[in-house]
Amino acid sequence: MKKANGPISDSEFEHLRQTNLGRLIDDLHFFFEKQALEYLREAGYPMIKSADAHVLRTMRLEGSRVTDMAKQAGISKQAMSKLVAAFVEHGFLTWSDDPSDKRNRIVSASEAGHELLSCGIVALRRAEQDIASIIGQHELERFRELLLKIKHSRKIRPAVPRPHDRRRRA
Repeated sequence: MKKANGPISDSEFEHLRQTNLGRLIDDLHFFFEKQALEYLREAGYPMIKSADAHVLRTMRLEGSRVTDMAKQAGISKQAMSKLVAAFVEHGFLTWSDDPSDKRNRIVSASEAGHELLSCGIVALRRAEQDIASIIGQHELERFRELLLKIKHSRKIRPAVPRPHDRRRRA
């Protein structure tokens, strides 16, 4: 690999690989999700797995179409249907016909699903507090402000991952 002013050393390359923003954000996401899932398990939801976060992040209290959830999560409709079916089996979601399009079905949270979502909110807050315990509450709020500034920048469009985009950890 060449730089404009000469070859890059293995140690420089490894430093860049470990400290670039994409890697740091990915590592933080991995830590945050792991903590939140652990808190959900502690709250009595050991059946919730990492992939289930796609359902939790995309379902709406008033109901959602699986196709919309899949698109928002960046996974295939088939993969989302499989995840949703497991949530239905656990009693967290219910199916109903879409009144506006008989080809689609609406997924809604059951009473148990509302309880799961409430516990999920607590788990997210606890995971945020884990980060605050490392950097401090003020810095956490500043970090959130900076992330929101980037997110709402006109230069950055909201990313919708494509189903074939898979994160691989090196």
